[in-house]
Amino acid sequence: MRTILFTFALAIFAASASANPALIGTWSAAEVQGKPLLVEFAAGGKGKVNGAPMQWSTLGGALFIQQNGQVANYGFKVQGDKLLVYANGQAQAATLSKGSAAYDAAIKSQPKQAAAQPGDAKGARAGSSNGQELVGKWCDMHTMMSTQGQGGSSRMACMELKADGTYAYNAESSRSVNTSTMYGGTNSQSSDSGRWSYDGARLTAHSRTGKVASYALEKRNHPKNKRDPMICLDGTCYVTYYNKAAW
Repeated sequence: MRTILFTFALAIFAASASANPALIGTWSAAEVQGKPLLVEFAAGGKGKVNGAPMQWSTLGGALFIQQNGQVANYGFKVQGDKLLVYANGQAQAATLSKGSAAYDAAIKSQPKQAAAQPGDAKGARAGSSNGQELVGKWCDMHTMMSTQGQGGSSRMACMELKADGTYAYNAESSRSVNTSTMYGGTNSQSSDSGRWSYDGARLTAHSRTGKVASYALEKRNHPKNKRDPMICLDGTCYVTYYNKAAW
């Protein structure tokens, strides 16, 4: 039954792929969910999100984005050169501007990653000489929407590994329900900080709470955006937040 509903949803998606020409073009924002956003809507229902291919359609005030076999549903409004996008369960809209200027400015303003100098004691505490390639901000984001349009969930977690051997971790998640008998949502946040080390195979986090966690670290490149490096900790992958060379 779920397969039938999913197929039906994709059929509707394809049928209305160019329903609202007001969206066609490039839109950007300096920061949405912690990172710059660049969205390209092309005629015919194709496009890109931060360089990754996607398909899109609209139905009234609903915007559907399909990536990696999943369909995300958003509310939207076009107001002149501004595009307001509402995630399910969120009252506050993300505001995108026409063109790529906001995205380009955010990318240019991102700080360059500090490199450890030979003999730098702070850099040495980051684990080993080759651990400095991990310095930067890494994020994992998941959005899941019900194919029946009855809600969904989203989660974003980011860690920043600093050149002085310290780290900061922040995570935010939300869930929403939208049925004929119930409407609502929940939000949660968590954070941590401490020191990190890397021995060439494992990343170890020494939390300020006194807990110590060790993860097998694997370097990969994003399966869609080959130019974006990722670090995978025990199989959970985080993609670079800043511009970094692929592994």
